[in-house]
Amino acid sequence: MSFLFGSRSSKTFKPKKNIPEGSHQYELLKHAEATLGSGNLRTAVMLPEGEDLNEWVAVNTVDFFNQINMLYGTITDFCTEESCSVMSAGPKYEYHWADGTNIKKPIKCSAPKYIDYLMTWVQDQLDDETLFPSKIVSIAGSSTSRPPEFNLIDRRELAPLQELIEKLTSKDR
Repeated sequence: MSFLFGSRSSKTFKPKKNIPEGSHQYELLKHAEATLGSGNLRTAVMLPEGEDLNEWVAVNTVDFFNQINMLYGTITDFCTEESCSVMSAGPKYEYHWADGTNIKKPIKCSAPKYIDYLMTWVQDQLDDETLFPSKIVSIAGSSTSRPPEFNLIDRRELAPLQELIEKLTSKDR
């Protein structure tokens, strides 16, 4: 499968984004891994005391990208243009791709094509130094609120996952 953006050509499986060992971001990643293993998702996503919210979200975003990248790499042989001709979340939800730049009007596409578009878009965001600087400088006066979620996704977009979210968070209450 090739990218459809310009002359780029590669497989959907993207290279791992590295967080340098010994860096502050690496320490945050280790903290995230330790709290995720606690079994309490609300605790796992909480901003650690005294940490910068933007840096915490950035580290977890990179880690999430790497985990999804690995997971998708294991199923690429089973989810083909023919077997997964639509990107959906069950019978009620079908996803169409638009990035607002290269593809402005949402297009219907297969699941592998959708994932290719998505992973390319995410990697482009992660490679953008204005969005994800490789050396994050803490900003004085950053948010110290401690919500278990950071309102990064509109609640309406979570509808296909609502049952799973309730199951994963029910024991956290």
